[in-house]
Amino acid sequence: MADSDIQKLNTQLQVLKNEVGQVSTVNSKLDQAIDKLTDISASIKSMLAVHEEKLAKQEEIDKAIFNLLENRRVESDNKFEDIHGRLNKSVDNLRQEVELSEKRLMCEIKTLASNLDGRIGVFEKYRYIIIGASIIIGLSMPSILSV
Repeated sequence: MADSDIQKLNTQLQVLKNEVGQVSTVNSKLDQAIDKLTDISASIKSMLAVHEEKLAKQEEIDKAIFNLLENRRVESDNKFEDIHGRLNKSVDNLRQEVELSEKRLMCEIKTLASNLDGRIGVFEKYRYIIIGASIIIGLSMPSILSV
């Protein structure tokens, strides 16, 4: 082999050494990147676990709140029905009392009307007697005075 072949081989060897060095540098950078990605992945995994735990707690709280709201709604409905029933009962009682009072007043008014009719009848009777007596006296007065 000739010197030029050896030199070409040396040059190629140097180029290969350079390329191997660059590949080694790239490999070390890739290893560092993989290590960082592994750390990030572990961090994300722990964050996801924490978030899942928080979500589970929130779901439990939401269920508890929903159950509480449902219980309050049922209680409110029951109270509303109770109040509605009591109001209807009170209205019915008041209506009965008003009707009873109205009947009593009507009976009392009828009694007063019959009493007044009787009294007015007596007054009219006396009035007609007085008018009749006045007419008789008025008609007989000229004959009495002329005698």
